[in-house]
Amino acid sequence: MHYVIIGNGGAGTSALQTIRELDKSCDITIISREQYPTYSPCSLPNLLAGEIHKTTIFRFDKHFYKNYNAKFLKNSEAIQVLPKIKKIKLLNGKTIKFDKLLIATGSKPIIPNDIKGLDLDGVYIMGNLDSALGIISHINKGVHNAVIVGGGFIGIETATMLKKRGINVSIIEMLPNILSRMLDPDISEKVSEILKQHGIKLLLDEKLKSINGDKKIKSVSLKTKTINCDMVVIAIGVTPNIRILKETNIRVNRGIIVDSTLQTNIKNIYAAGEVTEVKEQIEGKQGSYAIWPNAIEQGRIAGLNIVGKTTKYDGAEVINVLDVFDIPIVAIGSTSAEIGKCKVIKRFTPSSHKKLLLKNNRIVGLQFVGSIRNVGVFYSLMKNASDISQIKERLLDENFVIAPKTT
Repeated sequence: MHYVIIGNGGAGTSALQTIRELDKSCDITIISREQYPTYSPCSLPNLLAGEIHKTTIFRFDKHFYKNYNAKFLKNSEAIQVLPKIKKIKLLNGKTIKFDKLLIATGSKPIIPNDIKGLDLDGVYIMGNLDSALGIISHINKGVHNAVIVGGGFIGIETATMLKKRGINVSIIEMLPNILSRMLDPDISEKVSEILKQHGIKLLLDEKLKSINGDKKIKSVSLKTKTINCDMVVIAIGVTPNIRILKETNIRVNRGIIVDSTLQTNIKNIYAAGEVTEVKEQIEGKQGSYAIWPNAIEQGRIAGLNIVGKTTKYDGAEVINVLDVFDIPIVAIGSTSAEIGKCKVIKRFTPSSHKKLLLKNNRIVGLQFVGSIRNVGVFYSLMKNASDISQIKERLLDENFVIAPKTT
């Protein structure tokens, strides 16, 4: 039996570990388009800030693949899945035969296709380890003014880390608010204030028109102004990397559609991680939930099912945790825009800003800035769809406590 895993990230390596623990004799091949052993993408911002060394982001030691008796194909990009003949076509022209396949190709950065100057020296697409190392190398040559294109999670995280290195940072966001996919406008405004207090400039309701320079970047042109800079980082989000499924009958929407065992509509072909579309745990909505714990758990569940241990996936967690200059920001569940009509409970103090969104007497959204007290309790209430009608007016009281159940 030959199991092939496309993707060397959290989902792929989690599946590899699970498969090998249960099947000692099978052949396993794991394919990676990158040159590196598996690493933690969550650590890339800290690498940018100079807070950690490159070697610390690798998740396992150099013997990992050998210890799991797996063939690791690095620098090997899979370009097409051929389900009918059970083969994977690689960029180098070779093919690999499989009995069972896990697609864990993750996501790819969204790159604007209508912007001139993306090829100039000093322009980077925030995404993987190579892009982070490229940014660091450029910084070491001398960077004074950086422009971040994108005010979402990745953009804010990148801007914060560059500011920690003493670089002047401006964020360009085409929407009226930053972090709009995880925060309501009033909570977003609190994060904007934190960024401004630390010297980061926010250019909202703006759009990048062009990147200017002669070989090297010199400035960027927006709708209303031109900004001089010596580095631009594109960080406008990611999308599931489903390119290898072209000309197949594997069902996809934004990501790969899977069932509760993470199997696609094709028998013996599974998918896990950021490339998938799954249901989330709070409201059961279908979507792509690109956070590290989801990838690890989906890889584990897929691995169990691949070796015949039928196991259902409970659903994705919808949690975003961000640290902005040592101030914690947590968003769980949906925003007001996604929910529609809902009851809002909020408590703002000089040091913290808390907001809960309720629908049918159940918490379906949480947004906290500055304090994460009781977040675990609230998340439990959300996942269990607990009726909080009797306590909803006290939920954000500082002394609010839910007594544990006793038997």
